[in-house]
Amino acid sequence: MTLLFPEPAINAQQNGISTSRWDNGINALFVNYQLDVDKYRTQSDWDPSGTEGALNLDSGINFGPWRLRQKNNFWRDREGLRGSYSNGTSLWRNIASMRSRLTLGDGYTSANMFESFTYRGAALGSDEAMFPDSWRPYAPWINGYARTEAEVFIYQNGERVYRIHVPPGPFTIRDFYPPNPDGDLELTIQENDGTERKRKLPYSVMPNLVQHRMFSYELIAGHYKPYRMGKEKSLQEHSRFFQSTGSWGIAPKTTLFAGVQQAEDYASQVVGVGGNLGRYGALSFDVSQAQYTIEDSHLRGSMWKLRYAKAFFQTETSINAQLRWYPSNGRYRSFSERISRAENLKSWWWLDSRDEDSQDKRAWASRLEVNQNFGEDSSLALVWEWGKARRGGGIDNSLTMSVSANWWDMDVSLYSDYRRSNVSKAETTVGVNISIPFSLGSYTTNVGYVSEMNSQGPDSHGINIYGTALSDYSLNYDVTAQHVIHEDDRLNASLRYQYNAGEMSVSMDRGSAQRHYHPGVNGSVLVYSGGVALGQTLGSTAALVQVPGTPDIGFYNQFGSTTNGNGDLLVSYLTPWRVNRVTMDSYSLPEGMRADNDEVEAVPTEGAIIRLKFMPLVPDKDAESDRKDTTEPSAEKSAAATQSEDIRPGEIKEMVLIPASK
Repeated sequence: MTLLFPEPAINAQQNGISTSRWDNGINALFVNYQLDVDKYRTQSDWDPSGTEGALNLDSGINFGPWRLRQKNNFWRDREGLRGSYSNGTSLWRNIASMRSRLTLGDGYTSANMFESFTYRGAALGSDEAMFPDSWRPYAPWINGYARTEAEVFIYQNGERVYRIHVPPGPFTIRDFYPPNPDGDLELTIQENDGTERKRKLPYSVMPNLVQHRMFSYELIAGHYKPYRMGKEKSLQEHSRFFQSTGSWGIAPKTTLFAGVQQAEDYASQVVGVGGNLGRYGALSFDVSQAQYTIEDSHLRGSMWKLRYAKAFFQTETSINAQLRWYPSNGRYRSFSERISRAENLKSWWWLDSRDEDSQDKRAWASRLEVNQNFGEDSSLALVWEWGKARRGGGIDNSLTMSVSANWWDMDVSLYSDYRRSNVSKAETTVGVNISIPFSLGSYTTNVGYVSEMNSQGPDSHGINIYGTALSDYSLNYDVTAQHVIHEDDRLNASLRYQYNAGEMSVSMDRGSAQRHYHPGVNGSVLVYSGGVALGQTLGSTAALVQVPGTPDIGFYNQFGSTTNGNGDLLVSYLTPWRVNRVTMDSYSLPEGMRADNDEVEAVPTEGAIIRLKFMPLVPDKDAESDRKDTTEPSAEKSAAATQSEDIRPGEIKEMVLIPASK
């Protein structure tokens, strides 16, 4: 039988997803908390003993499509002083019809054309995460191999942006798209025996390129807001500014882009062109101009920038290169550099705005990144930065390389770092880490050798032992004994326990002159119309999973956690705008029970907390009959089974969907 459907009914989708499935989630309030306590016992006058503490709260309220987010920090130092400060408050929502995002409050400007910085104001810009994959440069496919049931994490710029649970064997991640166009990506595979393997991902993208006839934009108005790293207040000025950027796919494989930045005593413009070279990668070129005033001195300058990016999927290689040139007749500064310079002139009153510093002497700077994967367990990462200054400024050069490999279940990692500048001697660091797993019953303990050699510092050698314990592998331990040449020996030990409502940890760092003890706890609290749920730290987009009245049910999406007494479980990380499949662990079901639906699909919007309800568990009649019937099935049952397999007249055996002709 063949059924005909109108073509719009099939094609009115995005990545195979009808946009009507986008789910804003439930109205809810949540708090991610992290409490850290540090107790120091020292034997020196310049480093007194005492106790420090910090409580970080990342709070949010979801109401329909609106998201209110706030970050607060409460602190206490060793002298007993205490206080609090806020790291940002923002109210934002996605505008689906425009594939855009509206933000009010604190945020970051993008780094596509101008240097990124924190601000407080209003912003409206394209959200490429909402674009179909055909509108994006590409979504990388990430291949890996898990030896056991494992958790897979992806980090960008040190922040966790993706999490998934995978079964043993090879896996492929197809639904991940980096949230930021710039920044290193790192894959971490955490096995259930405590073993962790990390490698750089072959990720290469030209941030300004868009598809033909597409337009991407950003509009921001507000004032510069220095990021607050601690309790000290910043002296930097809060200059008002306006920024506008746009990228237009003017022709196939060709993009024009431009931007304007206007502030008090500062103005900058950028214009450029980029091209998709197909099998040869992508290339872009742009010129930036800046005019600004510092203490009645009117200065100007320009910067020429060339970028190249290429990803080789077959060999799992990525190359990112960037070259910046600063003409000798100018004094180019970015917006944040101009503000930093003004702050220095206020702090050091004898300086003059016309005095040259390292930024005024810049001639050119280059950066090359190469990531190469060899199979699923071996990789190489290389970063080379080289800059030259004019008028006797010298050369800054740095080279960082890391290699990781697996050989006969033995993990080996090597890293080296070389740095040289005109103001300091060349320094080289070489390290090695070798880890061998040993089976202890049903658990695995990893014993490793760690060593680090420094040309300008002491060398160190040590032994590292780590692994997991308990039946659900929820307790992790890590002990390192280190010998530092001509200095103190050190002992570092830590325990980390993961449970339904969060995570607890305790660590100790002990030397001859100092002892440092650090307990900590983190987790989340969700308040919604149906009550309160506790869980592990929530990511940007999360889910409240409910299996009514059934505790201790596990899900592959949240490793190490099970439903609470009410049958609720918080799943921390979901991918917005894409299909997420939340799957029940059938092995965790009570004996003699089964689930009519063990998997639910959802398509959450960015920042949503969606509620996923599973049907109550029911008795497994098949299992009961299997226990009762230990002999061959009766002739009556066999005939019924045979009849059910036959094709009856008029029965639909196979369905084919063909768009109707226009």
